[in-house]
Amino acid sequence: MEGVRSYGQHCSLAKALDVVGDRWSLLIVRELIARGACRYTDLREGLPGIATNMLADRLRDLEQAGIVSREDAP
Repeated sequence: MEGVRSYGQHCSLAKALDVVGDRWSLLIVRELIARGACRYTDLREGLPGIATNMLADRLRDLEQAGIVSREDAP
């Protein structure tokens, strides 16, 4: 994940922080837990102040880490 500090440790908590330790990543996970499956625009509404490119980047990082998955809208 770009721009996210790595703790360089091998314990579970440090590894988890490597993935979701960024402020926006944690807030995205919070929104997804609260809302369940939702659209990109729903996340933008729930995260005032996040730049569009930041949201896209963090979602991509979380997807690559296996934390979230993307589905096509019906």
